[in-house]
Amino acid sequence: MRLLIFLLAAAASSAGSSDRSETFNTDVGPVNITPIHGAGMFIEGAGRVLYIDPVGESSYKAGPKADIILITSDGPEHLDATAIQHISKKNTAIIAPAGPAAHLKQSTAIANGETVRSAEIVIEAVPAFQTAADRGQANGYILTYPGLRIYISGDTTFFPEMKTIKNIDVAFMSIGSPTGMSIDDAVKALRLIKPKTLYPYRMPEGDPADIRKALVVPGTEVRMRKWN
Repeated sequence: MRLLIFLLAAAASSAGSSDRSETFNTDVGPVNITPIHGAGMFIEGAGRVLYIDPVGESSYKAGPKADIILITSDGPEHLDATAIQHISKKNTAIIAPAGPAAHLKQSTAIANGETVRSAEIVIEAVPAFQTAADRGQANGYILTYPGLRIYISGDTTFFPEMKTIKNIDVAFMSIGSPTGMSIDDAVKALRLIKPKTLYPYRMPEGDPADIRKALVVPGTEVRMRKWN
């Protein structure tokens, strides 16, 4: 395991919290997760503000500045340099796969299987790919807070090694987009990962209630939320 301690400001602002946020209790206090746009969200907790895949500057005007930005891939629906600039401050750390990291300031490249740490938060990069040839070019992430584990899939197909993604409390899975999992593959993934709660994102057109029913597996609560 590769360990990197980020020297970041200890206090995280809660100014961006809203009634769209989901709150989870942990051993270090509440963790708030707020969906924003496309594949983007931000997470506040343990004295840090994390943004995932910020795209669309106008969607990021009201939130707090980022301590950490996670990028899953270099696709335009996951990486927007203008949005990143808008939410960054002097010591914002960017974590990304090697490809996009090479073009981003203040970035750390991590590969599938590598881990970095910021105070109480452990960030592990896990595979996210469409074909075997694409493997290693993008990341999903597992975020571990004391008492809470969050899986963010990125755009990926199903792969059997998902069985190694364990003890997940909250999963955010890209389902139904051209580069995400099909609903059938998502069900297979859920049966392996067994998250307590699932939030689908980048979903196909259709009745959310029908999509929710199609994703139900024993032991997992499916929560449908709106990404702008």
